[in-house]
Amino acid sequence: MDLADALELSRSELVSFVGAGGKKTAMKQLVTEADRRALDVCYTTSTHMPPPPDLPLILTQGEDLESNLRETDPPLALATTHVDNPERVPTKVRGLEASTLESLFRTDRFDWILTKADGARKREFKAPADHEPAIPPASTCVVPVVSIAAVGTPLTDDIAHRVERIERCADITRGETITPEHIGQVLSDPNGGLKGVPDGVRVIPLLNKTDTDASRHVATSAISTMFTRTPRIKRAIACSLECGQLSVYKR
Repeated sequence: MDLADALELSRSELVSFVGAGGKKTAMKQLVTEADRRALDVCYTTSTHMPPPPDLPLILTQGEDLESNLRETDPPLALATTHVDNPERVPTKVRGLEASTLESLFRTDRFDWILTKADGARKREFKAPADHEPAIPPASTCVVPVVSIAAVGTPLTDDIAHRVERIERCADITRGETITPEHIGQVLSDPNGGLKGVPDGVRVIPLLNKTDTDASRHVATSAISTMFTRTPRIKRAIACSLECGQLSVYKR
């Protein structure tokens, strides 16, 4: 089974990725799988992102969007403008408005639109701020991502983005050791992994970096906690995107 099958992707999808610890890697993997399936795919963001180095980048907006898209064959990356003086990376681009993404999705120009819907500053674990995530209402699938590498480490700014938000979602305070239960609590919380998810959209969390038996056991424990806390999530993925290992868990 590949990642697209694990996410139950069909021919027409707008997939939004949130969280930390593997969003860009998962999106890149789906670009590869779309190519094998002869599907047209767009890699974009509803916030900001470093442009993927292995895809042609189109910067466009408004009425120029459709004409510019005709000039480049997919797969491609799509944004509006460069971000002035970006932090932490040499180059960053500003993404599309939700209404633009919805219009693009309705045109059937692409089979899959893959959208990075928040940022994590290269951390392994996060919970969203008030203004996050920017999930397009037209999304068909939302993928909350977390890295199992966070488990067993202290909850600090070195490992987690927005520590104070994680404290609100899970039974943990700054400096305490992150457990699988804390991961499951954040993923299943209305102010965590479920924040901003449109009604009726399928939610399939992805627990990344499960490349050992021990880490797979950790992921299983986190998923069990998550399933116990919310009926909204009926399916989850534990995987090592770097190693190509993947397991699907169902309620």
